[in-house]
Amino acid sequence: MLNLHQSAQSGGIDAPPARELGGDLKGKAFLGLFLKAERRIFAYIFTLLPNRADAEDVLQDVSKLMWEKFDETDPPGDFVAWGCRIAFYRVMEHRRSQRRERVIFSDAMLERVAETVSEHAGALRLDDRHDALACCLGKLTRRDRELLEERFKEGASVRSVADRLGRSADAVYKALARVRRVLHECVERTISAGGHA
Repeated sequence: MLNLHQSAQSGGIDAPPARELGGDLKGKAFLGLFLKAERRIFAYIFTLLPNRADAEDVLQDVSKLMWEKFDETDPPGDFVAWGCRIAFYRVMEHRRSQRRERVIFSDAMLERVAETVSEHAGALRLDDRHDALACCLGKLTRRDRELLEERFKEGASVRSVADRLGRSADAVYKALARVRRVLHECVERTISAGGHA
């Protein structure tokens, strides 16, 4: 995961130079807020982009854009929400550029997931679960990911998914239950292993 402070100290290309971070009001204000929010912003990105390398690349871009837009005289009221909003658009841009390479969830589904995460993350403190779920989603087979994508399309029902896939509704219910169980077990293992399952 990007550590802006370390990147700045080592002269990372995507982070502001160390002299800018430590030597002025903007740098100190931004760095303090960013270091507190970085994990939550990364968890949000990783939920939307389950490939860790892609999520880290997007976080690099997001941190740079946040730095450029940050105004120390008028900082955002909710720094994490501001960062997540910027991240959402960077994720969408990244997805458009990657669309031809692999199965990608629809934009509508991604927006629904993003809204749900934004609405409930603070109250439920799901950072660890988000990290684990994103990791576990990335471990699903292509067929299971496609099944989930079909089920979470706007207006989709188990019956409509079954019809599209040429399967019985009962078979789709059972497959979804299996995927939920696999995800639940993977998330629990990942959390109990400290995020390394």
